[in-house]
Amino acid sequence: MEQFPILFNPDQLDGRTSKAAQVYELLRDAIISLKLPPDSPIVEKDICAQLGISRTPLREAIIQLAKESLIKIAPSDGTFVNKIVIREVLQGQLIRDTLEMRLTRLAARNFRRDFEKDFELALFKQKAAARRKDVDEFFALDNEFHQLICTSAGFPDAWHTIHNATGQLDRVRRQAFPLEGHYSVVYDEHSEIYGHLKRHDEDGAAHVFQLQLDSTFSSIEILRTKQPDLLTGDMDIDVDLIR
Repeated sequence: MEQFPILFNPDQLDGRTSKAAQVYELLRDAIISLKLPPDSPIVEKDICAQLGISRTPLREAIIQLAKESLIKIAPSDGTFVNKIVIREVLQGQLIRDTLEMRLTRLAARNFRRDFEKDFELALFKQKAAARRKDVDEFFALDNEFHQLICTSAGFPDAWHTIHNATGQLDRVRRQAFPLEGHYSVVYDEHSEIYGHLKRHDEDGAAHVFQLQLDSTFSSIEILRTKQPDLLTGDMDIDVDLIR
């Protein structure tokens, strides 16, 4: 079996959440960033050795990632990273377009001044990452911003629902950043959303968030053209199906 790359170390784990949850996030990030590209084998003994863990939390993480179609388990052949499945990208888009859109409106309605420091710090870090064109940091901060929206809406746990349902979509979003080079566009949109939240402007925040959502469709087309080997299934599916 192909040797698993050295990606992890025990220092990446702490006691804040379960080992299975932390291993899930580490593997998910590696898949989304293409440190583990499609068809890469998931070598359990190597991952366990790198993290200093037993196989139990790793297998729990693998099962969750398989449910999200980020990993495929073939009992006779092994466990591998799945390709990006276009229909599941669109399914993730639907979830953001309904649940997260509603949360964005609630965040504007329920915004309090004590949220300001968190948003301003998030935007400060985003601007610095955009300047450096640090795609991994910027993508993480992008998600942090949207998690803050869930918190300010009054439903912080809703982020976990969104996060666990949008793995395939996140792969498209993450790969589009360096291809499109739109760091400053995303930063400006987040700044606008924050301004609308502070003014309790539900329609304004929703409008800018919709612009962000719609950018996914062009990102899919860019990947279809420039990195078709990352994609699988329904290659000719019309993204207008869910517009």
